[in-house]
This record gives sequence, structure tokens and C-alpha cells, in this order.
Amino acid sequence: MFKSSVIISIVLLSNIAFASPPSIYEYQQNDKNEHLDMYIYGLEKGLDWSQEYVYSKYALEFFCKPSDLVLSAKQLRLLIDKEIDENSSFYTKYKDAPLLGLALRNAYIASFPCD
Repeated sequence: MFKSSVIISIVLLSNIAFASPPSIYEYQQNDKNEHLDMYIYGLEKGLDWSQEYVYSKYALEFFCKPSDLVLSAKQLRLLIDKEIDENSSFYTKYKDAPLLGLALRNAYIASFPCD
């Protein structure tokens, strides 16, 4: 009984994979990746939540995205792509770094400025 429990535990735990955040290069190579879309949605939610927290604590806004605006993965990718293209020297220099969050944040600041 103990032996079978250990074997089952090993089999179940062997399927767990920890992936590192994608680099700019990996992002650019995987333009049709559903897992990457979910990662980008997570970045978007994190940006929204951090914006709400900073605003509630310090009354600062870094970007002013309309609260009722819902962006698709394709739209988020277009924002990220535009940011990478407009600052290509920076993103080329750091292409192996996981900077998608920075690219999305900068794209939000450029696309949804606060007046």
C-alpha cells in the first residue's frame, strides 16, 4: 500500500512544470500561443490591480484606461507589439529578458494617458 502511494505521488508530481516568464524573443516567436495569451491576461490584471492599489493608497494614476474597456488578447498583443516596435533598440538589447510586463505597462501609459 505504501509503495503504491509513493508511486502515485511521484507520477502526479512529475507532471508539474514550472515555466519561467517568456522573454521578448520568445514572445515574438510565439505569436499564436494560447498559454502566452493567458500570461498576457495575467499581466493585464496585475496592472489593473496595482493601479487600483496605488491610486487608493497614494492617489496616483500611471495610466487612465476606461474601467469598462475590455481588451482581447489580440488587442493586448497589438499594444505590446507597438511598444516593442517604437522602442526596438531597448527591447532588442534586452531580448532575452522577461520584459513583457514592462512593455504592456509602457503601452498602457502611452495608450491611456491621464490628462
